[in-house]
Amino acid sequence: MVDRSPLISIKQLRAIGAVADNASLVRASRQLAISQSSLSRQIDDAERAFGRTLFQRGWNGMEPTSAGIVVITHARRMMARIVQCGEALAINGVRTGDLGYHLTWFILDVLDAVRHAGSASAAANSLGISQPTVSRTLAQAGAAIGQPPFLRTATGMTATSSVPVLCALRDDLHVELATMTAALASLDGQVTGRVAVGLLPFSEQGIVVETFAILTRDYPHLQLQAVTGSYTALTEALRRGEIDMILGPLRGDGAIDWLQEHPLLEEHLTLLVRPRHPLADRRADCADLVAASWVVGPHGTPTRRFFEAFFLGRGMAPPAQICEMVTFPLAEDMIRQSDAIGLLTYSRRQREALRNRLQTLSSDFPDAVRQIGISMHRSRPSSTQHELFRSVLIKTLEGAK
Repeated sequence: MVDRSPLISIKQLRAIGAVADNASLVRASRQLAISQSSLSRQIDDAERAFGRTLFQRGWNGMEPTSAGIVVITHARRMMARIVQCGEALAINGVRTGDLGYHLTWFILDVLDAVRHAGSASAAANSLGISQPTVSRTLAQAGAAIGQPPFLRTATGMTATSSVPVLCALRDDLHVELATMTAALASLDGQVTGRVAVGLLPFSEQGIVVETFAILTRDYPHLQLQAVTGSYTALTEALRRGEIDMILGPLRGDGAIDWLQEHPLLEEHLTLLVRPRHPLADRRADCADLVAASWVVGPHGTPTRRFFEAFFLGRGMAPPAQICEMVTFPLAEDMIRQSDAIGLLTYSRRQREALRNRLQTLSSDFPDAVRQIGISMHRSRPSSTQHELFRSVLIKTLEGAK
């Protein structure tokens, strides 16, 4: 017998669609009513058949790779076509179960062969299999669609109304599968993969948008993600492989030992107030600063530690009223709409642009510089797409100076 079956089974296509829809093996296995281990084997077998990784662990759970996106797109179309087939059979009075579970390429091939050959023996000869195998397969088809697909007559086998519907399904699925295979082949030689960046607050975050815009234009198969979060959340996501790097203020000697930091630019700690603030027209002394309300980063951040050390080093308790903001737009809005003093980091370029929004405050607060850069997992080699992101990011930064 010559194996004419495609590399991937219909059950595997069904499994791929479920994992993509649920972003989780656990939830997908519940949807399909199969064990998680069985589902995992189906995905592993499909990846081995294609010779490509289809899913990877990400910020939102199981995320598709570039190849995975191609396969998922076509798998969804194929499963939708199978659903349409079931609906067409139902119109004819056929009560089918889950065709995506019961149908196989072999069943569809046998139905098509018997339809064209007119008998089980002739179909067996054309497929290079035994007649009992054809008979068993027809019985499986009958169990899947709830009725025998053929009726025996004196002249051979006559197809019921279900068979043309199923044979048309077979042809459509093969066309979709061929299109998917061609689309996968088109990825060869292209820059693919994922660049998932965790963003900590810093003034030049817009440079990431500019970098992503260039990459989406020049590398259409590259997947790009930017997520925000606390240092703790992002380092844990990096450790688990859900993101590929963190961009923002570096910790220097205080960094986790498995992190490797790459400085990119400097930002300066800056005291800000709204225009016409009571302190805007004079130099603020320590008494003014300790009596004020503040907008500062959360506990544990380098900026917050620097802020508290300033007051403690002068024998003063840090200000009691502090509003913690984790994003620059929210922090700036809070400063504009209140009498709070903000302590944020800005590049020289962004500090110049502040003049239209906020006013820097002259005070006894010392100047301090924060290194902004990329943090990556020390034990993981940098991939082609990660180096490409860094290269474009650096060029974009240089062009912005």
